[in-house]
Amino acid sequence: MFENFQAPQIVTFAIPVFFLLIGIEVYIGYRKNKDLYRLNDSIADLSTGIISQIWGLFQKGVGLYAYFYIYEHFRFFEFAMTNPWAWVLCIVGQDFCYYWSHRLAHEVNFLWAGHVIHHHSEEYNLVVALRQTGLGGLVSWIFYVPLALIGFHPWMYLASGQINLIYQFWVHTKAVGKIGKIGEYILSTPSHHRVHHAINPIYIDKNHGGIFIIFDRMFGTFREETEPCVYGTVKPLKSFNPVYANFHYYWELIKQAFQAEYFLDKILVFLKPPGWIPRQGNKPAGFLPIPEVSPKTFQKYDPKPAGEVKTYTTTWFVLVLLLSFAFLLFVPKFSLVSQILVTIWVTLSLVSINALIENKTWAGALEITRLLFGFLVLGYFDVGWAYYAIGIVCLIVAGIYLYRTGQQKTQAV
Repeated sequence: MFENFQAPQIVTFAIPVFFLLIGIEVYIGYRKNKDLYRLNDSIADLSTGIISQIWGLFQKGVGLYAYFYIYEHFRFFEFAMTNPWAWVLCIVGQDFCYYWSHRLAHEVNFLWAGHVIHHHSEEYNLVVALRQTGLGGLVSWIFYVPLALIGFHPWMYLASGQINLIYQFWVHTKAVGKIGKIGEYILSTPSHHRVHHAINPIYIDKNHGGIFIIFDRMFGTFREETEPCVYGTVKPLKSFNPVYANFHYYWELIKQAFQAEYFLDKILVFLKPPGWIPRQGNKPAGFLPIPEVSPKTFQKYDPKPAGEVKTYTTTWFVLVLLLSFAFLLFVPKFSLVSQILVTIWVTLSLVSINALIENKTWAGALEITRLLFGFLVLGYFDVGWAYYAIGIVCLIVAGIYLYRTGQQKTQAV
């Protein structure tokens, strides 16, 4: 059964709709003279979203296999996929499991390490919804085991999960206020989710619901939006590197565990909430204070590349985005080796593009490296002379671009 299973691709087919809505939000911000987007931040957000989808291809099998095994051997009941009430129960059950998965991802350090990437952006718009972890699929499935035990078919489980994810897209906006008393009481809304993303002390770790807000009301994690929100993380990332964003907190926990003086604290580092500090000598364990913030004084991470750099990186990013989307649509037609090669090239490309935006000293070398690697990937696919010609043109353009920007830096010095 598992070998012939075809997972639903609802999210993949929803991507064009996502970008249509993003375009509408950009237009609303333009008409209302509000800065809802920054190009550099949006490219960084979308870079993590692309990596999430592509890296996720190599993780989904773990959780799906476990779900299949539990469903086939231990389920208590079996719901017919044609039963509409079964779908309602599955969607509500999915959201209940999501609530606890999401809440614990904010309350347990090693789970926060896989979720923190979604909160790094210091903007709040529809693009932020696409900013997702590339590693979360390794453990998140554990929280949905109850759905397998109850007897929801794997396809129904995956489809309801994608419905949950698609719903969450629209709540990542400042362009929508409140939607009425009934809607605000039952559903997770933009107002509720703005609270969730805010780093104001009164808002920390509130409003974890995906579709519904009723579980937050039931379990004491609900908070109304009452003061202007400041977005990001309490400890700012100050980087647009999508690979670093995925791994940095894991590395911080490992370093903290290594430096802890007591063996128990080395373990607790991974289990305690974010901000926990182990014992040091006679000083007891505690938590870092959460600073007060204000939209007027908060300084966003905002590198401003030259116009030539912006044009070059934006053009390449759009190309990588389109190629990644096409790859996801036709991924079953690719062999495992092909998938790995494409994943490496896309990852290198996104790291390089963001490094150029941030004016990193090593960005030029990485840019040439990823273009040469892309040239080799074209050779592996044996796609014909026209594609090689395109590859050569890309290398020449990159060489001219890097030479010119290098000359400009030299003249500036």
